[in-house]
Amino acid sequence: MTLPNLQLGTTVLNIELLVYLVAGIIGAYAVRYRQRKHPDRERQTGDAWNAVFLWLLVWKGSMFLFDPAGVISQPLSLLFFSGGTRGIWLASLIALVYLFLRNYRRSGSREAAKIAAGWGAAMLVATMIGYTALSPIESKGGVRVDQAAPDFELTDLSGNAVRLSDYRGQTVVLNFWATWCRVCQAEMPHVEKFYREHKDRNVVVLSVNATTQERNPGLVREYADKRELSFPIVLDDRGDVLGNYGVTAYPTTYVIDPSSSVKSRYLGAFSYESMKKAVKNAD
Repeated sequence: MTLPNLQLGTTVLNIELLVYLVAGIIGAYAVRYRQRKHPDRERQTGDAWNAVFLWLLVWKGSMFLFDPAGVISQPLSLLFFSGGTRGIWLASLIALVYLFLRNYRRSGSREAAKIAAGWGAAMLVATMIGYTALSPIESKGGVRVDQAAPDFELTDLSGNAVRLSDYRGQTVVLNFWATWCRVCQAEMPHVEKFYREHKDRNVVVLSVNATTQERNPGLVREYADKRELSFPIVLDDRGDVLGNYGVTAYPTTYVIDPSSSVKSRYLGAFSYESMKKAVKNAD
């Protein structure tokens, strides 16, 4: 399951990261409360806080373990992406082992296991509550889920006319971006990888550049050539499509099913794994 990001003005708030931060805080306070009569409570609570920071560090940094080439080519990926579900399991394992070992020598294996289990259980429950409460949230504005995707005609980098309706019968990942957008820059390798692996599976990526917000329209072709982007890129040089889709933050991505109905809207960085899940759900 992927939590929706929230848009505040032109800023996109990463709800998933927020949920894990809050869950970590609850986990640390759970250890503090459970050990309230223990003479070594302050040190144990400090270890719990360290486990939270270690968890977040491993979760974010695990992307390098699972996709080293992507991170090396685009280091900004570490800021906007994580190791996904595999990263969550790895981070949880390492944090629990850390807590256990920190308390093993001083308190014994039984007490160390209780501390680690209490911290992990509190984080798990808090995370589940956060996902349950926040999953139904939809960002306001733009085209709504299950609404027909507005058709449009734009020109690609070669001057050819491209219509969204040209792809009716296929699942379309409609991605809005700009060359100056740092998150978009980190996202592009994921988009390219997804396109290359799915272009023969009745799935297409259609990338709409916010050309009215570019310093120079020629930068778009230069950017695409430099990064060897092969998916279709069209230029919204009047801003009409951005307006019709209510796009005010970048990147914004819509997943459209073969019947031209919007199945999901994603604000902010859209990872390769998330694209696969979203397209699978749109079939």
